[in-house]
Amino acid sequence: MIKTPIPQSQLGVIDIGSNSIRLVIYDVYGAHFTPVYNEKILAGLGRDLKNTGRLSETGKQACLQALQRFYRIARARNLPKLLIGATAAMRVAKDAPEFLKDIYARTGLNIEPISGQEEARLSAMGLIAGDVRRTGLAADLGGASLELMQVANGQVGQNISLPLGPFDVVGANLRKIISAQYAELGEQIDDVLRPLPPDLIYTDRLYLIGGAWRNLAAIHQQRSLYPMRTLQAYEIGASEAKSLARWAYTDGLETILDWAGMRRARAETLPYAGLMLEKLLALTEAQKVVISIAGLREGMVFDTLSPAMQSRDAMLDGCVDFAHGTEQEKNFGAPLFAFIENIIESLPTVFNRTSDRRLYKAACFLAGIGKNLHPDYRAELVFENVLYAPIAGLTHAERAFLALILFRSFTYKRAVPNKSAVEAILTPEQINTARSVGGIIRLAIVATGRSVDLLKEFKLYRDDETLILSVSQEESALMTDQVIFRLERLGQFMNCATVVDTHRRDVR
Repeated sequence: MIKTPIPQSQLGVIDIGSNSIRLVIYDVYGAHFTPVYNEKILAGLGRDLKNTGRLSETGKQACLQALQRFYRIARARNLPKLLIGATAAMRVAKDAPEFLKDIYARTGLNIEPISGQEEARLSAMGLIAGDVRRTGLAADLGGASLELMQVANGQVGQNISLPLGPFDVVGANLRKIISAQYAELGEQIDDVLRPLPPDLIYTDRLYLIGGAWRNLAAIHQQRSLYPMRTLQAYEIGASEAKSLARWAYTDGLETILDWAGMRRARAETLPYAGLMLEKLLALTEAQKVVISIAGLREGMVFDTLSPAMQSRDAMLDGCVDFAHGTEQEKNFGAPLFAFIENIIESLPTVFNRTSDRRLYKAACFLAGIGKNLHPDYRAELVFENVLYAPIAGLTHAERAFLALILFRSFTYKRAVPNKSAVEAILTPEQINTARSVGGIIRLAIVATGRSVDLLKEFKLYRDDETLILSVSQEESALMTDQVIFRLERLGQFMNCATVVDTHRRDVR
């Protein structure tokens, strides 16, 4: 149970990139933050850098208009001081200082471009904010730069910013480049990447940050009929990633440029993103690619948090925040986890012990989120809500596992929605264990009517092949036929005999 109030706030971030200008407003709760407003303008500020060394004139007009609008929105919403990240184009363009003065005169926004090293650090912080367990090499591809940074267990290691964005290497005419020309550009990229130190480059896991790589991954999901439509923590094996990367700038180039539903200004950066991915895979020898939707903007928010808030588990804070408005979150979640703890050791290890425990705790905090939903559809709606919830710190398998636990806490009979996702992502043992944990939650709720005081009267534990539900004699009237039915059903899930044990409270 959360014993002290966790501060809630809103923060606005303006990200002035070489291709896009974006305003994101975040709800911040503990170490968890959720975007509640997200607006993007593809201005292309850095499109002319390669040829002129200056910002795009049309890009400057679009940028200034966007910033005037964003500043007005921030004032209307009474946001505190905006966090502003102006990156590579604003760092290197000859006319950037003059343009920044113009921005200040028209909006009052006093913007100072961040250095390449600081951009790399903040992007890595954003990756860590999404999941502190991430370890490997992170690569953030923007319009006019590529940042590479090592991350390990919540810490940022070596990092570097390189002039390898598509506007650096190709220039403004991205749509006119053909496959043969991309192959030639690869030699230019190799010349920059080859001298990098091995202790920065070599990794087993490559984390990809940036809109071009996210969109390329979304195309991969559609082409491979991947059953979950979420990009955060989407994993692609090295062989598949290499095929995707080469396809993007060769056979798939024209397909990508005309991809339905994708803006032209974004689509034309994807073939280059494929080429860069191919080069990084060859150089790093990574065995797996992982997509991150968190980067610079999230890193800027995370960087404002106190060390105490940064050290919290963002996933658990996210579950509590997601469950706000229910009595379950306020009172029942932590005692429910205490009830489950007695039996955790007898459950199979389906991820690892640490991950299993935090997922069970997360399920307990989320166990009341369906109270306002129609009972005929509650289980299915809760499953979908949890599967796609804006909660950080979950792999796709963990997300599916958590959603399945909550689904099975409502029903053991009905077919799982998105069955293909469950069966493709989870092992049979994980599926069975999720059913058992969902059954434990259901048993606790049926036995106690969601009462914290009554839950303290029960204890569930396993002795060899017997599952025992213990309650004091003074509260034995709580042990109804329905409670015994739920216990027996749970015993079937866990392949155990079941016993009800009543005892005097003073000898418990």
